[in-house]
Amino acid sequence: MSDGVLLSGDLSEIRLPTLLMSLYKDGETGVLTLEDENFKKALYIKEGRVVYATTTDPDERLGECLLRRGIITLHQYEESMNEVALGRKQGRVLVDIGAISPSDLVEGVTQQLYDVTFSMFRFRRGTYTLELANFSTLEMITIAIEIPAVIFRGLSQLKTWSQMRPSVGDPETRLRTCPLLPTFTGDLEMSQDHEHLLRICREGLPIASILEASFLPQFETLRALWIFLTLGLMEREDPRKRAKRDAALEPEALVDQYNDVYSFVHHHLTASGVREEDLLPIMQDLTRAHPGIAPGQTDLVRFGRLDVDAILYALRGIDEAARPAALQSFLEEALYALVLESDRRLPEDRRTAVRTYIKSKASGEGT
Repeated sequence: MSDGVLLSGDLSEIRLPTLLMSLYKDGETGVLTLEDENFKKALYIKEGRVVYATTTDPDERLGECLLRRGIITLHQYEESMNEVALGRKQGRVLVDIGAISPSDLVEGVTQQLYDVTFSMFRFRRGTYTLELANFSTLEMITIAIEIPAVIFRGLSQLKTWSQMRPSVGDPETRLRTCPLLPTFTGDLEMSQDHEHLLRICREGLPIASILEASFLPQFETLRALWIFLTLGLMEREDPRKRAKRDAALEPEALVDQYNDVYSFVHHHLTASGVREEDLLPIMQDLTRAHPGIAPGQTDLVRFGRLDVDAILYALRGIDEAARPAALQSFLEEALYALVLESDRRLPEDRRTAVRTYIKSKASGEGT
């Protein structure tokens, strides 16, 4: 898109997250306005970040926000509203009468902007207008939040099953964590339960199995899957590729394939000064999550490889029908743990090398 472009349409034609992600990927600057029969709200976007928001909803004005949070009293609110009727700005009035300090004003406006921004995802119908043009922020108290983080927070507040179901799919639909996660993933306010979903889906699982393995209630799990699909953290799995992988790899070959990746990541960690004792928490977490397979696999943090014979022996203690899923889950969680350590501890060039290698192995290159 180019500067000065004005686009408009019905919200039924395009989902708000899809439109926002397009603006983020293109690094656009402009104003996106949503309007229904009740209210009009606008997001001011600068180079892919939300910096300001406006609303005509009286319940989202500054005074109402401060009153709800207990920052001002009803008397102070009423006194300020009398001055607003005379044309004065409410925030300045509240400072002048001593109800809040200048720093309280900045904090209050900032919180109001966040509230308005995330509330825009509650629009179910109406129209949108997008004007791509530069704007001045000199008179604004601004925020700076990446659009993916806006989408993550905004969708996390929704409880609209009718929006989620078409995007997520049927229980038989297989979802897979993308081999190379977007760079913004680490900035999302994900819980450990969210991270667990990404781990267990690295090699793909049907939604029914994801619901069983998730630590979250089923509705919250489905909502998380919806968000991950929207942001490009997950994708629907191609059943043809899945069948080809499953037919090609027996347990021993599968462990060997993962060992190649483990050793690559481990090499970069140790080359950057990471010590064996720094990686011990990985084994502690894996042992808690996979007590039937993980115990004794200390070679993972020592040398970056699993003991294949020990893995095969441990699998004998697991029901035969459950072995493939148990092994896959363990291997994926081990990989995720090492990649997480690389994200935390490695310089950018080594992190890039690790993720590029993993992507090439996942796509079948170099194998």
